[in-house]
Amino acid sequence: MGGGDVPIGFGVVGAGTIGRVHVRNVAARSDARLCWVVDVDRSRASALGEAHGARIATTLDDMLADPAVHVVVIASSTDAHEENVLATVHARKAILCEKPIGNSLDGARRCVDAAQQQGTIAAIGFNRRFDASHRAVHDRIRAGDIGGVESVHIVSRSYEATPPAAAHRAGGLLREKGTHFYDLACWLAASDPVEVYAAGDCLFDCGYADYGDVDTAALTLRLASGALATFSFSRRTAYGYDETIEVFGARGMLQSERLRPRGVSLYRGPRVTADGIDANWYDRFAPTYAAELDALIAAVRTQSPGDPSLVDGLRAQAVAEAAIESLAQRAPVTIREVWR
Repeated sequence: MGGGDVPIGFGVVGAGTIGRVHVRNVAARSDARLCWVVDVDRSRASALGEAHGARIATTLDDMLADPAVHVVVIASSTDAHEENVLATVHARKAILCEKPIGNSLDGARRCVDAAQQQGTIAAIGFNRRFDASHRAVHDRIRAGDIGGVESVHIVSRSYEATPPAAAHRAGGLLREKGTHFYDLACWLAASDPVEVYAAGDCLFDCGYADYGDVDTAALTLRLASGALATFSFSRRTAYGYDETIEVFGARGMLQSERLRPRGVSLYRGPRVTADGIDANWYDRFAPTYAAELDALIAAVRTQSPGDPSLVDGLRAQAVAEAAIESLAQRAPVTIREVWR
């Protein structure tokens, strides 16, 4: 589509938590039109679609056959991503796929291959790249503020733990949560991943072990540049959604710090009491979802590749699958370079 005055038609697959975010954001735009909401649960699709004037369905078929739909946002459960991506590529629609691409590296590779063969505009939902603080760290690294990157440290701790069964459907801690941050490390350091060592356990909910998952993990990732990236993950905190980035270089260090919604502190006697951090991931990162739609719509208008691309998603997933293997083997694992 070249005309900037013609709204771009969207279909959203998945009416769960992240699907609702995308539906609201698409429906709020003047340069986009929400055409369809698809979910296997018809009542859930109806509640969301009817609230925003969209048609609803339980399968992709009618939506993909609709010429008014130019872009499909795939926000279904991870175990349905591969099927949804391949069907959308076949229908010649642009794609924004939530991470991870799928539940296996081979499946993710099939999605990337299909999209490249068809020339599909395909972006991955790495919304963290659109956060103003994270982006500023990236840009100042590129400007040379800290010299060559020697190490990256990333913390991600969710406020409320996803129930074990739902977490399994989403892909598990090292895949579903982790892919965001493996991508950030490679993006910030401008280097590809080489080897990963993962350690983790169930420290507060043994139910995750029933699905081969953990609730707490620490990882070390070796990059081709020689830089090291470390990650600290937890499924819950007692104080809010906690995410920080630290990048250390030869000339200095950059941080994307914990943000507080209000910069208000109470000074009384010997104590200083400050407002806490955001309660959940959406409060912290709401603007990034609108920004990634900006980038996707611009790509569709100009027929440019999606950025971050499905290939970026494949690279992060290669780290995730190696990390899962490392956790099981309790040893470092070489990452398969399948994204080239």
